[in-house]
Amino acid sequence: MIHTSSESLKTYSEAIRDANGYLLKANKDVFLIGLGMQYGAGGTTSGLKTQFPSRILDGPNSEAALTGFSLGAAISGLKPILHHDRAEFCLVSADQIITQASKWNYMFGGNNNASLTIRVTVGRQWGSGPQHTQSFYSLFGNTTGLKVVIASTPFMAKGLLIAACNDPNPVVVIEPRWIFNLKQHIPIDPYEVPLSKMNIVKEGKDVTVVVYGDGLYSVLQVQDMLGDKLDLEIIDVVSINPIDTETLFNSVKKTGRLVTIDTTNNSFNIGSEIISLTALNKHIKLKDHPIKISCPDVPCPTSTSLAELYYPNRLTICNEILKLFNMPLMEEKLSFEELNIQPTVIIPSYYIGKQFFLK
Repeated sequence: MIHTSSESLKTYSEAIRDANGYLLKANKDVFLIGLGMQYGAGGTTSGLKTQFPSRILDGPNSEAALTGFSLGAAISGLKPILHHDRAEFCLVSADQIITQASKWNYMFGGNNNASLTIRVTVGRQWGSGPQHTQSFYSLFGNTTGLKVVIASTPFMAKGLLIAACNDPNPVVVIEPRWIFNLKQHIPIDPYEVPLSKMNIVKEGKDVTVVVYGDGLYSVLQVQDMLGDKLDLEIIDVVSINPIDTETLFNSVKKTGRLVTIDTTNNSFNIGSEIISLTALNKHIKLKDHPIKISCPDVPCPTSTSLAELYYPNRLTICNEILKLFNMPLMEEKLSFEELNIQPTVIIPSYYIGKQFFLK
């Protein structure tokens, strides 16, 4: 693929940093706040403290206070971007997010916006174990009044964050740390990605595979493994509140089969909701039962020898899809590095999704 001078190769974390930088420059009401912000926050704010010294705020180790402060600023007309480095830390501020921010506009007549953007880093990471690898997708997705999106690629990370900050409502942007080093050629200029649309990453005819976040990279590998054997229609969920049922239903009607991929526990996950919505649609006739691939209902182990068996990977996903079609399974031993080290590969730009256009 030929890349133009209007594009630049960026990692996931660099794409977020670019979005933060653009938003700070474009709108004087934007400020960043969170723990360790001046030190880079995983590379997502690197260098910005020098450029915007008064609008990069390091907060104390008190997530509830930081979130309450940010909400107060938002309802006063400012546009805070609050960063919680781990989903578990975010739980300390659950009352401010779930009870206050998400309900504010509703409680006060629909004309009292709270333009608060909350970045939450979630999920898989080397050796982080049970208490630092959780994602809580269902918790955020179940909260009425919140818009909730999951960024799966560098392109999505930049476009979703800009759109979230420009939205008048509270938005939670979930960022899986496992894919912070993935690379992609993305536009240099600012752009927005719709906050409520699924992304048809690849069109296909045999089966609809619905995935999100860090699971998308594995599914792209699966299609490469399958080659001409099966033609997957790969859909990135993007938004879990609201869910884009129109795109979902149109795809499943076409393929007649559904596979969901979750990188969190099996119970009450995103795949459960996707399958439920599909099953309740009387106009959809499936050719086979849905397949739900996810993590087991136990906490994530700390040991690498156990953690590498915990998350769905390209081989386990591929074989579950092959089983659906009664096709021979693939035998392959994945390396320690592939199972335990964050990927650093380049994702082709044609996986951006043809329905996304620059604004």
